[in-house]
Amino acid sequence: MNSSENYANLISELSQRLQSLQSAIAPCHNHAPNLVKDWQRSHGEIQTFFQTQIVNTALEITSHNLSVQVEIDKQLKMLGVDLTMLQTARSPDTWQKRHQQSCDRLTKLQSYCKMQD
Repeated sequence: MNSSENYANLISELSQRLQSLQSAIAPCHNHAPNLVKDWQRSHGEIQTFFQTQIVNTALEITSHNLSVQVEIDKQLKMLGVDLTMLQTARSPDTWQKRHQQSCDRLTKLQSYCKMQD
């Protein structure tokens, strides 16, 4: 397997992990701070995977993929902030807003994974 295939496999795994988190978050429309802790743990695992397997890799990547990696990194960090704000949300309106932001951010992250070819 060449390095571009390895890289594609890593991006595919990242996408699957993001999809799994998105599937957990999306259907939950009611205030559930206990669930957010699980989502934050999953987010941390995704971020660690991204940093250790994709960013800090010896695989050769294109400049396009590198620029997309920068965007993924930024969006993952912002998702962490979104989840923290979601956990601290007290009112149902604030919960809905933060929940939607988290879902939108996951959708954006998925689109970045698709840009990696």
